[in-house]
Amino acid sequence: MKGKKICETWYQPFLKPLWLWVLLFYPPLLAPSAFLSAQPTDGYTGPLPDPSVEVLPDSSNFVTASLLVAEPTYSFYSAFGHAALRMQCPAYHLDYVFTFESDPNVGNFMTGIAGKAMAKYIPVPVDVYVGGMDQQERKVTEYVLNLTHHEKQHLWQLLDEDVAAGSYRNFNFLMANCVSTSLKTVEESLAGEHFEWGPIRHPMQLKDGDLLRYYCRNSSWMEFVLITFLGSIYDIYSPLAVRLTPNEAVPYLRKVSIVNDSTGEKRFVITDPGKVIVEHPLRNTDTRIIPTVVFSVLLLITLLLTILEWTRRLHKWLRVFDLLLFSLIAVIGCLLLFVTFYSELFGSTWNWYILPYNPLPLLVLLFDRQTQFGRYFWLVYSLVLVLFILATPFVGVLDVPHQLITAALLVRSVMQLFIRDKINLK
Repeated sequence: MKGKKICETWYQPFLKPLWLWVLLFYPPLLAPSAFLSAQPTDGYTGPLPDPSVEVLPDSSNFVTASLLVAEPTYSFYSAFGHAALRMQCPAYHLDYVFTFESDPNVGNFMTGIAGKAMAKYIPVPVDVYVGGMDQQERKVTEYVLNLTHHEKQHLWQLLDEDVAAGSYRNFNFLMANCVSTSLKTVEESLAGEHFEWGPIRHPMQLKDGDLLRYYCRNSSWMEFVLITFLGSIYDIYSPLAVRLTPNEAVPYLRKVSIVNDSTGEKRFVITDPGKVIVEHPLRNTDTRIIPTVVFSVLLLITLLLTILEWTRRLHKWLRVFDLLLFSLIAVIGCLLLFVTFYSELFGSTWNWYILPYNPLPLLVLLFDRQTQFGRYFWLVYSLVLVLFILATPFVGVLDVPHQLITAALLVRSVMQLFIRDKINLK
């Protein structure tokens, strides 16, 4: 859900602009239209107002707050798109995008899957942000937020305080991402008001796992990877505010109201039809080489090699295939154990896929030499795989691509029982 970092260390001078703080706390913000016609006071060194900009009597157009939504890319970290907040003050020619970013470096991969990644708001001049999105060929649409002048002022103040303090927040793409964090900051800027969500409709009525499949409908490999690690949280219902992705957020935000705590008066958060500021055609991020095809081929190869092993007695050659297959499963199993029992990313205490995908088969294959324990292990493991396949209709997280792998493991597991009596593997 987060977007690619589009600026490097050169933006640091923008992080603590003293003149922006003067502007935010300077009294003319309360009556900017009057200030535009006045002479600057002695000692003020900030930017001068542009007299050509016409500010409305209620100052409603002095500051504009918008939600920017960028389309997804082929990259894993931005497969759901990206959302950011744009703050503008035309009278002072100020225009910044506050984008919630985490470090996408490969070195932080384990931190990311542990759910312990950190992120912060980065202010980017709008032309730099637009240029970066254009280079990535991502369509960007802007939606003006229906906030009061003082709420927009407070929102900008909160964002600047966050940037100036270098505040890091936990980044968790399932629960604390660019959308949920931006919406939380907007809600914090409200005074004496609160968000009221509209009626929940499809697909938000789906369980978390099914909703994730809906989001990944154009990215089958993304779906495969995320479902692998989803575990027991597949069947829960997370709060609506953290279930939105950038691409799906706007239709629901149009039904979200800002409610006055005293009067009960309501207004919608977004009434703006939206304006495209970076134009690029939408792309289908999926590929023809989908997991179902890949793992069907794996199962077919496994069956063919097993037949050759049985008819041509190529047991030692197939041992190499078994070592490769179960080594891959062992790596996946270790990652599953890490995510399930340590990671805060998925918040899971159990993952069904630990049953077929774990390091034990590789250890038995490497170190057992025709002992009675080995015979019992392969028998039990084969029965577990059979039951796991039969459970597919009853457990939502289980699906065809994963069970094709399970079927391949079952073929080789059963074969271990037969070849133990036919060949000495010492």
